[in-house]
Amino acid sequence: MLMPTESQLQDTALRLHIRQRVESARLPCVMPKHIAAGYGSGHACVACDQPITDIQIEYEVQDDRDRSRLSFHFGCYVVWQLECARLARVSGARPS
Repeated sequence: MLMPTESQLQDTALRLHIRQRVESARLPCVMPKHIAAGYGSGHACVACDQPITDIQIEYEVQDDRDRSRLSFHFGCYVVWQLECARLARVSGARPS
């Protein structure tokens, strides 16, 4: 499924899905120090579970909890970071 970034940013269901993953700690709430970006590798996006195709941009960051790699569609990455910022505002904490 191809989803333009603008659509992802306005997709309420995607935002809620990512919010649930952040709140349940399935996705960490961090500001990555390093981001690798390139054309999609076919891996599933950790935010939306859809494959990141070779015509899409894939963002890859390291999960410092277990040193695994997290692959995101560009738009899903942006929504994830927005949700981390929202959670930080609500809880008064800063993302690590």
